[in-house]
Amino acid sequence: MKQIEDSSIQEIIKNKIKPIWFLVTGIVILSATHLTFGIGLFAWIASVPFLLYLSATKGIKSQLLFAGALITAWSFATAKIISPPMPYAMVFLFSIPLGLIQLPGYLLWAKFRNHKFSFLLFPTVMVLMEWMQYSFTPFASWGIAAYTQMDNLILMQSVSIFGVAGLGFLIYWINITIAEAFVKNQFTFRIIRVPLMVFASIIIFGSVRYNFNKSIGQETIKVAAVGTDSKVGGLPLPSQEITKKDIATLFARTRAAADANAKLIVWNEGSIGIMPKDEKIWKDSLSSLASELKINLVAAYVMPVSENPFKYINKYLFLLPNGSIAFDYLKHQPVPGEPAVKGIEPLQIINFEDVKIGAAICYDYDFPYLAKGFGDLSSDIVALPSSDWRGIDPIHTKMAAFRAIEQGHSVLRSTRFGLSAAITPYGEMIAQQSSFDNNDKIMIADLPAKGITTVYSIIGDSFILLCFGLIIFFLLVVLRSKNLNPNK
Repeated sequence: MKQIEDSSIQEIIKNKIKPIWFLVTGIVILSATHLTFGIGLFAWIASVPFLLYLSATKGIKSQLLFAGALITAWSFATAKIISPPMPYAMVFLFSIPLGLIQLPGYLLWAKFRNHKFSFLLFPTVMVLMEWMQYSFTPFASWGIAAYTQMDNLILMQSVSIFGVAGLGFLIYWINITIAEAFVKNQFTFRIIRVPLMVFASIIIFGSVRYNFNKSIGQETIKVAAVGTDSKVGGLPLPSQEITKKDIATLFARTRAAADANAKLIVWNEGSIGIMPKDEKIWKDSLSSLASELKINLVAAYVMPVSENPFKYINKYLFLLPNGSIAFDYLKHQPVPGEPAVKGIEPLQIINFEDVKIGAAICYDYDFPYLAKGFGDLSSDIVALPSSDWRGIDPIHTKMAAFRAIEQGHSVLRSTRFGLSAAITPYGEMIAQQSSFDNNDKIMIADLPAKGITTVYSIIGDSFILLCFGLIIFFLLVVLRSKNLNPNK
């Protein structure tokens, strides 16, 4: 691999640190930053070793080696979320696409890094690639930079303005600033002052926004997440005897939640497996239950529709206190590899005592566009029947908090094989319960009865349009530079 003419990088190499060690360091830091057991602090430097490697080398072999290192890093990160019943083949199902999606941001910066304003190119392309991932691919928003800060409620408040793209841009911007400081050997406040000022402004905004919310009272509605004992996960379905027992337990827990005065009760995703021939009787029993208890019930279940190939319907019924079915909903975004019939029906909400309530299913809320749909409907609360596995617990529930902050509505996530949580419009989990703990699988909480209006719920992905504008601006700068210096 040939070295380029950067004195600081040359100095590092001269001191016996070969470029390959930048790759090794990058693999270690990036894999430790993302997903389960992620260390959020590392996110602010996770890209730096990779950027230094690209600064110290050039050529197609170097770039291929870098691409392999990036995919390796994501493979280690993804391996952390794999646990039974998920097969380890899923590591590469996600790690290869995630690595390839991030690759253009690094390579484009490496190609144009000597041009003016190149420091904007890296964060802009990275954010645009993340946006394309969660807008147009089945891999949703897994692995995006903003999620590395899921344990920092103050920083998370920033997504109420520009969404996860804004926070991601700041993370990548600080990474490139640090990397270029190394490359140019300019460790001064001047080179990092602008991103630091933006970072400080976000901290101040987040602190004021979150703490102001804590200082005022608000009207609430009592809600409940009710868990199932069912282990249904495909064919064959559990025996009729086991299913009847699981239904009886589920109904008993629902009654207990209603006795605690819960007005909205949400079951786990796939709480019960129902055969098509039994669905009418099943619906009638649910209507009787909701009418008897005078509750809003989000009853989620699965129903096989074919054996070869295996297909099922993953759905919920939204039942009103009078026992009528307001609407049903099929999961809009099945997980890659999940043999579920894709739902295409428009999003709907119900109005209960002036509280607007909607509902989606699990993986649906890993897509910001879908939560935006409920924001457009002015939802106050979104119910989220969910089903996880040990490897993604509790990060999958924490990801839903970003949707709550973005759109300004509460989220009630009722989770099988994971963490159930009642999440406020500020991302705070005011109640949580793990299905892995020894408990009664009934989580009661008081959620705000009203949502709030956020900047992001109004302007949507305007920040993404700004990023496209920055790309056009940079291209014009490059073209102008070439016109002025034809031999460059």
